[in-house]
Amino acid sequence: MKKKEIFFCNLNIQYKGKKYLIERVVYKETDGYYLNTRELKKIGITEKVKVLKFDIINSLGYENESKGFTEVKASDEKRNKITGTYE
Repeated sequence: MKKKEIFFCNLNIQYKGKKYLIERVVYKETDGYYLNTRELKKIGITEKVKVLKFDIINSLGYENESKGFTEVKASDEKRNKITGTYE
């Protein structure tokens, strides 16, 4: 497992001494905690929780780390005013 890899998995979490199982969620391991307010609200939790264990169902890929932009040039082609096709 590599850092910043994104998984579809089942999570075993701990919140205030109690352990919970959250099934079929998307998780990216960064700091050992999980925060998805929609999934956690279903079991009554509103803050991030510690992940004890996760069972991987499928790997979804890696986080996009590119920070740059690509340049776009304007097209020199003209459209026909009636048909809309390029001339």
